[in-house]
Amino acid sequence: MANSPVQIVLNTNDFIEALENKGGGSSKDFFAGNDSDFVAHRTNLQKQLDEIRSMQLVNSFAKISYAKVTLKQAALAKSHRPTSQVFKRDIAPVIGAGDLGELFVEFTPESINEVNKKVGQAETETRYKDRNGKIEPNPTKLRSEVGAIQDIIPYTASDKRKFSVKEALEWLSYPQTGGSYMIELFADPPARQDWDLLTQYKFDLFKSFFDGLEAIGNGLFASRITTGIGSAIIFGIKLEKSSSAPIIQLFPSLSTGNKQGEKRLIDFDAKKHSQLLDFLGGHPLVKRITLPPIIFQSSSTSTIKIGKNFTISPAKKNTSYPKVCVVDGGVSDIYGDWIEERWGLISPSDKDENHGTFIAGLAIIGQTLNGSAICREIDGCKIIDLDILPIPSRYDTYFPKPFQFFSELENAVQDLKARTGVRIFNFSMNIEEHASTTGYSLFAQLLDKIAEENDVVFVISAGNTNPVDMRREWPDDLFEAVKILASSRNDAIKKPAESCRNVSVSALNPPGIDGIVPYALSNYSCRGPGLRVGLKPDFAHIGGSGTVHPTLGHGLLSLDVRGKIVDGCGTSYAAPNVAKTLASLDHSIEGSVSRETLIALGIHHAVLPESLNDKSLRNVTKHLVGFGIPKGSEEILNGTPSAITLVFANRAISGHKMSFKFSWPSSLVRDGKCFGHAKLTIVSTPRFDYRYGAEFVRINIDGALRQMQKNGKYLGRLSAIYTPDEGDGSLYEKDQIEHSFKWSPVKVYEKTFPRGVGPTTEWSLDVEYLARDGVSIPREGVPFTAILTISDPDKERPVFNDVRQMLQSLGVHAVDIKTAARVVSRV
Repeated sequence: MANSPVQIVLNTNDFIEALENKGGGSSKDFFAGNDSDFVAHRTNLQKQLDEIRSMQLVNSFAKISYAKVTLKQAALAKSHRPTSQVFKRDIAPVIGAGDLGELFVEFTPESINEVNKKVGQAETETRYKDRNGKIEPNPTKLRSEVGAIQDIIPYTASDKRKFSVKEALEWLSYPQTGGSYMIELFADPPARQDWDLLTQYKFDLFKSFFDGLEAIGNGLFASRITTGIGSAIIFGIKLEKSSSAPIIQLFPSLSTGNKQGEKRLIDFDAKKHSQLLDFLGGHPLVKRITLPPIIFQSSSTSTIKIGKNFTISPAKKNTSYPKVCVVDGGVSDIYGDWIEERWGLISPSDKDENHGTFIAGLAIIGQTLNGSAICREIDGCKIIDLDILPIPSRYDTYFPKPFQFFSELENAVQDLKARTGVRIFNFSMNIEEHASTTGYSLFAQLLDKIAEENDVVFVISAGNTNPVDMRREWPDDLFEAVKILASSRNDAIKKPAESCRNVSVSALNPPGIDGIVPYALSNYSCRGPGLRVGLKPDFAHIGGSGTVHPTLGHGLLSLDVRGKIVDGCGTSYAAPNVAKTLASLDHSIEGSVSRETLIALGIHHAVLPESLNDKSLRNVTKHLVGFGIPKGSEEILNGTPSAITLVFANRAISGHKMSFKFSWPSSLVRDGKCFGHAKLTIVSTPRFDYRYGAEFVRINIDGALRQMQKNGKYLGRLSAIYTPDEGDGSLYEKDQIEHSFKWSPVKVYEKTFPRGVGPTTEWSLDVEYLARDGVSIPREGVPFTAILTISDPDKERPVFNDVRQMLQSLGVHAVDIKTAARVVSRV
């Protein structure tokens, strides 16, 4: 309703206050009372360090080496990291990480001796201290750090490569791979003119690496793929049939896609590939060797020709519409003036426009074709056609250089946003990786970078299973549904849908088809979990039924390249409905809306489909549909009188937190207790550093809704959604990551208070931060948006007016978010 719109709080700076430094507590003794075990452990670590040094001294390339330090599970928290005594930054620095609890440390022969000596100085007997009448272990920081370490082992060739030469040649024979290996390095080579600033050890490390590449011979082409703060150090290396001398580029190529048809043939000489891979595996600078991904449209599982022509009404003059960029193989010109701009890379003979045309149709005329139960946004959408994916046989003609696809995408996004203002990019493409490749994909890293630097959002399809791996249709019986999921194979979410700066979408069944459970997970849709950070997919939407109905087909309609109605299904076709909602939010709010606010509005107002909203399914549901189906933009922005939604957009700055004190709505207070429902969503853009593997999110922005107690302290009242009912709230680090969104840039908490909670009506919304070991908040801060909704589950009480009056009495400036740009420059 018009009188209950989402409110954005303008004076959030008034609520910034100093953050109490609670510290990390006292040191933990991991061998308390087991001194003989500690001595054996200490001796073993020293032996492992001696072995690493011996390997260093015989290495023909350089005397710098890298080791893998594994921590005990109980030592994963920041306060236990062995970096203040053992692996000091100026002696043996931690330069990256792998899986959870796996650190990479840089050693020189001198530093390894120093660390070995330091480990030997840890006291061998448990020390105790009386703390308030309780005798507890009281180790030195050194003994605690030594005890936190499980192992220190050398990083060897077997850690770097998980495929054979034969497997590599087979994989690189696909044109869509581009033919390049991906090589990740431990250290970042500077420009050659700055090598005089290097220590002798580092000079030897870099020189021997590039000399070794040149020794491979003619036809080698190496180019840096990634740059920037926090980027993994990745080169693409390609062996071409060429008499040209080796080419090594220390910086990414700025050249874009090749329209002239220049094609560079890959050299498939097995001996040459073996020589290259053996060199890379033996050189200490190399961290990982992987095969390139294959990029493809997340194509529909099938389409049925309905055959009826559809007349597309032209866009109304002098009318503004939401904008969506379709990143695909091209969009047909049947949509006329609904297409505002084209990138124009792919020649007509190298295009397949069916996929992109179906997607664009859902955004432009989806509601007319499918109804509001499937397409929630009103018809009308300007399309920007970013045609970037040629037919498979022509891929290496357009992108002959290593990973040139990505630089083309980056250039296109930057240019098209500048020319059209589009910020929502529908990305119904996925990548297929070789079975040996694991971890957060390079593609996701690059999409993160493009999204952040250009202030845009990619909406990515979760991917479809292969036909042979499609599950049975979702049953009415929940126990049967769990059995189906447990027995399914090869249906994990496809990359780059794990991208943490963007959102991904799984597919649901449409309503109204006999024998098909409406809004249940489609039988072809890939599902989470993604990686260790956050919840993936983020959303779910109608993608069509995988089972074909005799008359209704897949239950999702759009147009083909000739303008005829066609029927189809796929996660590709679920993504544009989410993209249209985000674009409509961006369009409805005046001025510049931050990425954090756009994503937060969609996630905060997402709802679980009825077929999946069962407590017994809670731990399964989150991996199927993420936060749920987003409501339509009008419903999101207009609200109801029985609820109020407050938006706080600010930045987390060093040493401070946002703390907003307020009183609970009076209509939800009875006998001194607070009733109702509260939901809190936090979306932030913390610094990423992909060199740190599973720990690449370096700053945790968190929020809490707390109620004042009789002693004046505040008690947290919300739980992370999907939190298991069991649990003591004091979980290991890995459990907090799994269940409580720790380190995730997106967090959602909620709670209903059917019996009321007391003892006061005074509350505080707090947004705080936690940085990783050795990490500082950047000077410009970490942008975040916090959205809080307080509502009456019975939809009767005037919560909106209550809170509005309370805000006015507190001097809080809150206005309708749709028009806030008239007052502030950014929301």
